[in-house]
Amino acid sequence: MLNSRLRENDALRYTVSFEPIAGTAEKMAVITILDEGLKKIQRVKLKVLNADELYSRLDNKSDFNLNEVYINHFSLREYRKLRGLKEDDFVLIKNFNAHNVFFDCEVQTDFSYALFEGNSVLFSHSVFGNGFVDFTYANFGHSTVGFEGTRFSNGTKNFQSVKFGDGDISFNGANFGNGDLIFADASFSNGNVDFKNSVFGDGVVDFKFAKFKEGNISFERARFGKGKKDFKNVEFGGGRIDLRRVDFNDGDVSFEGAEFGNGKAIFRGSQFGNGHKIFDLADFTQCDVNFDKVDFGSGSISFNEASANQISFNACSFNCFTDFRFSSCKLLNMANSVVRDIIDMVPESDKVAIHEINMVNSRIIGRIFINWRGNDVYNFIYNQKKSTWFQKAEQFRILKENFRVNGQYEDEDDAYVEFKRCEAKAHLGEALKASFFKKLLGYLNYYFQKYVFDYVGRYATSPVRVLMNGILTIFMFGIIYYLINEFIYGWGSIESTLPEGLNHCHDFLNSIYYSAITFFTIGYGEYFPVGILKFAAAFEGFSGVFIMSYFTVAFVRKILR
Repeated sequence: MLNSRLRENDALRYTVSFEPIAGTAEKMAVITILDEGLKKIQRVKLKVLNADELYSRLDNKSDFNLNEVYINHFSLREYRKLRGLKEDDFVLIKNFNAHNVFFDCEVQTDFSYALFEGNSVLFSHSVFGNGFVDFTYANFGHSTVGFEGTRFSNGTKNFQSVKFGDGDISFNGANFGNGDLIFADASFSNGNVDFKNSVFGDGVVDFKFAKFKEGNISFERARFGKGKKDFKNVEFGGGRIDLRRVDFNDGDVSFEGAEFGNGKAIFRGSQFGNGHKIFDLADFTQCDVNFDKVDFGSGSISFNEASANQISFNACSFNCFTDFRFSSCKLLNMANSVVRDIIDMVPESDKVAIHEINMVNSRIIGRIFINWRGNDVYNFIYNQKKSTWFQKAEQFRILKENFRVNGQYEDEDDAYVEFKRCEAKAHLGEALKASFFKKLLGYLNYYFQKYVFDYVGRYATSPVRVLMNGILTIFMFGIIYYLINEFIYGWGSIESTLPEGLNHCHDFLNSIYYSAITFFTIGYGEYFPVGILKFAAAFEGFSGVFIMSYFTVAFVRKILR
């Protein structure tokens, strides 16, 4: 088999000599494959077919069965010139089969404007030697197309505006060598497209404006060289898009404006090198996208103005600036991920772009630019249907620390409050699984915290709220003193040590006054409680000490920040 001993990264080096076939006028091509040190690693003999013989087959519309032959300088451009055809006239090629064929040339092997007819078009395990390869505007009809294991030499491989029919298209295991590879504006129709295990050398890989329809697309384990990988404005159709374990190497990778259809797009386990990863304006709204365990390398990642349904970055490491300013996103999964640089999520407009974010077990070593109200952080965590209260609490805690680092102190307070609320619900849930006594204690603890820590002062984040609750407490106890003193005889009263003419202890305002001096533990001594009101006064004094301490903590916390 041709090139079977070449390693995937070896350049295609070879020499060709000719020897006669005994008893005939025909010749045999002797192809010697060389390694990097120009040592022989393989020697193959193939029957020679000259271009003129192939042109005769074109004239006669004969079948092309070219298995295990050597062809030098085949060019449909030259054929059209010789036959007086226009440069863009299609040339019919029937039943093309080129298994283990060596295409050699000095400048270019040309299949431009070829019109293939038949059930299949095969170039499997063939070799394109020196020079460029041109398939521009070729039309493969409804044939199954096979380039499995095909080896291309260095130079441009041009498949621009190629039309594939409904048959399957396979480049499985193909090696494109170094040089630009162009599939711009190619149409892949309804067949499955297989680039699995293919090797793309250094140079631009250009799929701009290519169109796929209903078939599945696989680049699984493909390996790219250094250079730009351009999938801008590609229409991926309705099939499954498999980009698992792809090595994109160094160079920019662009899926800008790409439409991912209604299949699944899977990048799981792929590796990106040094370069920008651009998904701006990409449309993922009809498919689920999986970037789990992807290594994004260095450079930047941008999903600016992209739209997505569910997009997952589970267990990823973001080591470079990342733009997650989606135009819309139903679910962004960042569970188990590590943020080492900056992620920007702040929407460019007032519209909330992300409906739900999962940050369970994430670590933020760098920063996430996110806005509590602009991003509606409250809802995108509470919208999670599968996460537990402990997991929700942990996510709010992570964001609270992120807001603190960013200096977003109001957002930090909001995140901290929700962290404590979720934590309280989580502990209540654990208590409800235990014995009756622990359930009872769980309820008491939960509602005590809910009122004292949450309602009174939002976990020491709102000094104004604490102050208002202190004023409310004063009035509430004043009303209690007044009502018992005035209407419930024998339960208790507020007595006075003032001279008879100045005793207005039954007056409502005096009840409020007594409540205030009790709350602040001033204790002037002109009024004192009798009966059950002794207990009420003692409790109010404790409440006053607690609330004022609470106010001091919340107020100082605000001032120091």
